[in-house]
Amino acid sequence: MQTPEPESKKSIIKMVVAGVIFLVAVGVAWKNLAGDSQAEYASIRGFMCNDCKAVFDYTPKEGDREPIECPKCGHQSGYAAEHCYWTKGPNGEWAAKAEPTYVILNIRLDRNNLEPTFCPDCGREVIGHNPLPPEELMTAATGQASQ
Repeated sequence: MQTPEPESKKSIIKMVVAGVIFLVAVGVAWKNLAGDSQAEYASIRGFMCNDCKAVFDYTPKEGDREPIECPKCGHQSGYAAEHCYWTKGPNGEWAAKAEPTYVILNIRLDRNNLEPTFCPDCGREVIGHNPLPPEELMTAATGQASQ
């Protein structure tokens, strides 16, 4: 039995490397061309059904008006929701949490209702573009959640 010549082994290695590079290039191209663009991903919003309280992601489209149809109950009662990452600790002190409570602002339900909206979990007022707790509290919350 003859062993392949060194030149033949080099050719095989070159072909394998070229094939791997080609497959990686095809994968990258597929992800960039066929996958969700970053703009599409950024446009996904958290919605909540005011009737059944289901939370769902939705990408608003041109011409959409709230309320939108809830995918769980089918009612036209889905509203863009704010995220509240606050909670009360065991001693009554404020703490952050890793998973938010979704809250529909009163003004979204009735544009004439200027009453403040409060989180049902922590009791804090929730506003549009509700800010996160300080970074150190969020880091502690996400660290506790992953343990």
